[in-house]
Amino acid sequence: MARFGIEGIRHFSHLRASGEVDKADDLTYIFNICNGLDEQLRDAGHVRAFYWAETDCWEKDLRDSALGGIDADWSDDVDLFFISTHGGFWDGRGHLAYDTNVDKWLGDQNDYRLGNNWNLEWLLVYGCHTINRDDPLHLWNIFQRLHQFCGAYDDMWDGITTDEVGEDVGDNLTDGDTVTSSWISGVSDWWVDNHPIVVAAEVSATWNGGSFDWPNTTLVRDHVWGHGTTVADIGPATKYWLSWQWAEG
Repeated sequence: MARFGIEGIRHFSHLRASGEVDKADDLTYIFNICNGLDEQLRDAGHVRAFYWAETDCWEKDLRDSALGGIDADWSDDVDLFFISTHGGFWDGRGHLAYDTNVDKWLGDQNDYRLGNNWNLEWLLVYGCHTINRDDPLHLWNIFQRLHQFCGAYDDMWDGITTDEVGEDVGDNLTDGDTVTSSWISGVSDWWVDNHPIVVAAEVSATWNGGSFDWPNTTLVRDHVWGHGTTVADIGPATKYWLSWQWAEG
């Protein structure tokens, strides 16, 4: 079974007052989403290590310890880490919004080195614009034994019809679906168009001069612990390429 952690931020009054961003509206259904995932994972026997909300969510929870963060205590100390907040992409990398500056108001992907403490396999971010679909290689350094980054290449909506996406993702993960299909199917909505994308680390054996061995990739095979095949960690020395899959729905 997996250990997991959840963070969710609904209100951004402190961020707005800081002047750090031009706009950061409060959200509505963040904790419906977080609670749904939390309940599905716990009902299947997975262990919640932490569940932080609002100003208890800190930017340095994801920042690498070598860069002044505390990821070894939080995001990189679990198998699966989920966060829901505002996201944005500029200057060649994704950013996440927080409502307290510990130690920054905005998280910066360039500060992530996930899996280098041997733990985090799956990073799930429900927020807008966290991955550049046209060039996901900006995530290269993040993958330090991390298996997959589940995010968005465009908008991810906060609305009455998306309040159950956390429950849907959790149900998929614990029903034997791959992490890729769990995310893409789980966050898809019948009313609004979400834009999920999954990026995965791969080894050289699944790439042969432009020919992909898709059936043996992390992207296609990887499941959360206890619900199917879980691929072996891919360390920096054996990481050879990144695969990705996206959808609109």
